[in-house]
Amino acid sequence: MQLKKPDITDLDILKQYFENNSIRDCAFCAGNAILWSMSYHVKYCIVDEMLVYITEEEGHPSSFTFPIGRQRNYGADLKNPLYLQEAKAVFEKICRYFKAQNQPVVLHCITPELYQIIDQWYPDMYVYTPSRDSFDYIYTVKKLTTLSGTKLHGKRNHINHFLKTYPDYTYEKITAENIPDCLMVASEWMNRHKELSPELASEYEYEYRIIKIALTHMQEMNMSGGLLKIQELPIAFTLGEPISKDTFDVHFEKADETIQGAYPMINHAFVSRELQSYTYVNREEDLGLPGLRKSKLSYVPDILYEKGIVTEKKIENTN
Repeated sequence: MQLKKPDITDLDILKQYFENNSIRDCAFCAGNAILWSMSYHVKYCIVDEMLVYITEEEGHPSSFTFPIGRQRNYGADLKNPLYLQEAKAVFEKICRYFKAQNQPVVLHCITPELYQIIDQWYPDMYVYTPSRDSFDYIYTVKKLTTLSGTKLHGKRNHINHFLKTYPDYTYEKITAENIPDCLMVASEWMNRHKELSPELASEYEYEYRIIKIALTHMQEMNMSGGLLKIQELPIAFTLGEPISKDTFDVHFEKADETIQGAYPMINHAFVSRELQSYTYVNREEDLGLPGLRKSKLSYVPDILYEKGIVTEKKIENTN
């Protein structure tokens, strides 16, 4: 079985599986897979024309994803007996690969629906454990555009304060010309947070590096984003890519926290100007970080996209 760490040269291969698909999981963006593969030690393989991600730890396979076919309607596929038959054959091949490596069978990014399928294939053999830190926060474009309702009153107040304080602000779509401005925002954010949490300095530096890669290759990765400025000074930007025909995934959003309303303003400005052709915005997981969870919940997600880990049940020795 040939495993490969995804990089820019693999975009055409990955796009065959993700373009025109209907998966809303942020893990299945081609750009996301490439950008975070070093941090999460993720590789991919093509088995019987299906794609599977495999994570590794200390040189050994540690978990894999449910098989995905090329340019499919994933929701319909999971109800298609022929597709499930093909997926099961690939699933079994991956399981044999893990066992040949003396590794337990573990799957990640598994939704309750996928677990039901696995459990039907192998009754009472696997256990599903939700991974709350990995749930995706998905919102309707309409909600993020209108910010209507009492629960989003605070967001409207922050934006109104920003507009009143900085009436001469400007918004720009990210292009090659203003990438240095975005990197300035990212660099200042990184340096500020390294001072606040020096124990996380290496993580902040890694994120800055992949932001730079994403901006440099945004055209190839089909990414788009927006930039806010106050008196020509860049103060916030956001960047992401489509997951599916109806869902856009926001990978990065950085702003100067000292400017009240900068974060809700860049979110609102980008969605209202650039994402009106989509139905949903996926703002990804909270990683179990209390502040990030509070922020994402404050926008009142329309879908809390559940996913978790599937493991083999331990067989009790009754002797």
